Amino acid sequence: MILINIKPIKMKKLFLTSAIFFFIISSANSQVLYDVRGLSMGNTSVANSYELDAFNQNPANIVYQRGNNNSKVYFNIFTTFQFLNNSDYLSLNFYNDYFGEDASGNSIVLTEADKQNIVNSASDQKTTFTASARLLSVIYNHPHVGSFGISLDDRVIADFTPSKDFLDLGLYGNQPNRVYDLSPNKINGYWTRQLNLSYAKVLKINKNNLIESVSVGGSVKPQFGIYYFETTKNSLTIQTSAQNIFQSTGESEFQYSGLQDDFTIKFPSGIAGFGLGFDAGVNLVFKKFSGNGKLNIGLALADVGYLKWTKNNSKYYNDGNFILTDITNKEQVDSLIDKIKLTKTPVPEFRTSLPTTVRFGATYRIYSPGNKDLTGLEIASVSFDYIQGITDKLGGTTKPRFGLGAEVNAGNVLSPRAGVSFGGDENTLVSFGLGIDTGPVLIDLGTNNVTSIFNPKGTSNLSAGFNIKYKIN
Repeated sequence: MILINIKPIKMKKLFLTSAIFFFIISSANSQVLYDVRGLSMGNTSVANSYELDAFNQNPANIVYQRGNNNSKVYFNIFTTFQFLNNSDYLSLNFYNDYFGEDASGNSIVLTEADKQNIVNSASDQKTTFTASARLLSVIYNHPHVGSFGISLDDRVIADFTPSKDFLDLGLYGNQPNRVYDLSPNKINGYWTRQLNLSYAKVLKINKNNLIESVSVGGSVKPQFGIYYFETTKNSLTIQTSAQNIFQSTGESEFQYSGLQDDFTIKFPSGIAGFGLGFDAGVNLVFKKFSGNGKLNIGLALADVGYLKWTKNNSKYYNDGNFILTDITNKEQVDSLIDKIKLTKTPVPEFRTSLPTTVRFGATYRIYSPGNKDLTGLEIASVSFDYIQGITDKLGGTTKPRFGLGAEVNAGNVLSPRAGVSFGGDENTLVSFGLGIDTGPVLIDLGTNNVTSIFNPKGTSNLSAGFNIKYKIN
């Protein structure tokens, strides 16, 4: 507990302090690794994904290909990227309007209306950034043995939640005779790498008028931890007096593991932890469902496992024992960071669960009326997914998520896609995308929020996905 005489702090400076501190620690580090095709179809993938897109969705689906394809090998190298921002308020326009610069290059002066809008918009609201990249993926299809696959994926997740009192303190300064509860403030960040080794095989069902085939698959997924930062405890409060004196009680506690010993960033040339994960899945094909269509039912259990963090494991504390009068002053910012670093306390290795999920999905494939055998490329498909998280570790959530999506195959080349997703920690979003099949090269473009296309600066749920795949017959 401390007593300090303080001056009111301008919101802009406090916001910049928070932003600087957040990016310093979180960059040292959805929840779910979506494929780009599924991203644009309401985040559906359990029953409708195929070949490389099925990694981390349902391993039973890696054996499937687009209706008119029959290739032995699919692969891509550094050509799959995605990012998502999920927030109720934080858009590029929000930042520029309140924390940017005017036409003369000067910092914007906040009006009373601006301050109130920030408090109303951002108080106790969680913002999550997710980015993923597939560094390598290959699938080999053997006509009798089954399909073998390997992929290497990086994922970065960071989230932060500012409390109402935190924003009040920064916007209006230290008001006398008031208690500021900073305990809802949270900052978390994770960077992990995953190797996926998968196998799947189709089992033909003879003498069955209902089920045409069943595919089964499994994945073994070594996990490599790169950076971990989490707010493990926060009970920090600040009480002000009429004499401009404040008293702090409680503390914030952060746990860290990473390649650097002071939670700074460098390109990963090693690992800070190791673990193991598993996926298992099944996909049932029901033939001639309602005349001119087939029904796929998918079920998968994903990311069962753990990650043990072993390098530079530490805890850091903030007990409120510092004050900044000008956070644009680099010396003061450096002093703040240095004081937090001085609280470093080594801790033993620790384990975190992977963001385990149970997934159920259904896809109805519609074929042209003249296609009596229901083979080849369908003219359209409709998909539904239900995803239930088991843990909230490493960016996971136990809140159920739902998705509904559709794809239309306009010939053999173009496949427009759309969908809607809701539930979990995500807002209700309308998605859109396009698939392009040029023969040896397949391209997927998509977003889980169509507003990202028409108003990228105005949306607080900015997202985009890009994927190029190659096939060898």
